[in-house]
Amino acid sequence: MNVTVTVEIYHNVSKDTAGRPLGFDGYRQGHPVVKVFEFPMEANESTEPILFAETAFQIGNEVHELSADYYRRRLRSLSVGDVVKIGLLWLSCEPVGWRPITDHTPIDITATHEGEHGTQPWRS
Repeated sequence: MNVTVTVEIYHNVSKDTAGRPLGFDGYRQGHPVVKVFEFPMEANESTEPILFAETAFQIGNEVHELSADYYRRRLRSLSVGDVVKIGLLWLSCEPVGWRPITDHTPIDITATHEGEHGTQPWRS
């Protein structure tokens, strides 16, 4: 039986004391994230979570039919250090593949983030 799952894309907005992005070195516990996009995806009990993350990566890197919607929001590409949420599961984009975040919940600052170049908070 198929169900529709909401997949959420979050940008890592952590910076060092000089204002340089830290996320490109990979997501770390304590890095704040901002939800920038969501999309529905059909799934069934055999759908692997990585498939959702790979679809999010394609959308955020101009190789999917929803990429135009993503970039219309003036967002930067989905990159190393960003995270994807599928239900209660969080996955971090790594230099190669995805890493489940199982030891904590990322700090979601979407509600208070005012936006910055390439990262505009999702407001539903």
